[in-house]
Amino acid sequence: MARNITTAFKNAITSKVVRPIMAVELDFSDGVLKMWNGYGDLTMTAGGSSKTFTGQGDLLNISDIEESSTLSMSGVTLTLAGIKSSLISTALSAGYTNRNGAIYLGLFDASRNVIADVYTIFKGKMDVLNIQEGHETTVITLKLESRLITFEKPANRMYTLEDQQVDFSSDLGFEFIPDLQDKEIIWGKKTN
Repeated sequence: MARNITTAFKNAITSKVVRPIMAVELDFSDGVLKMWNGYGDLTMTAGGSSKTFTGQGDLLNISDIEESSTLSMSGVTLTLAGIKSSLISTALSAGYTNRNGAIYLGLFDASRNVIADVYTIFKGKMDVLNIQEGHETTVITLKLESRLITFEKPANRMYTLEDQQVDFSSDLGFEFIPDLQDKEIIWGKKTN
């Protein structure tokens, strides 16, 4: 698959010393959470716009990101530890199911400047969030599902006038559907 990366990014990723940055953007119902795997705030261009990510340092794990030449649906699991209590309360109270999430890969140069442009390695929808409280730390695990998973979901729509008018209130295209249910249609022979 072709990659849209800048020459500077390509040179940095193929050099002898590689300084990677992993950043995560999660769209919770009460605000977008942006964090990266270092300390302090970091501003970089990710997903097409300039964004400031908060350093979490303890962004423990991002599961393997699988890629296939077929339309397969593989998800990613994010694991965070040493989380502030404000983030835990957000995780407990905010809506997250079926909301957007993205994972970015960036690189530092030798002077600790972010090399343009940060690459989006995964975009999907937040699915399952688990919180495990221990004696010394709390671990949050969040599953991001591929956007292709929507192809497996049933449409849950009906070919009825009422269902059509949910989206298009003046459309009467399905008005005569109930009359067709027991209608005898004579096809291919002469009628009176």
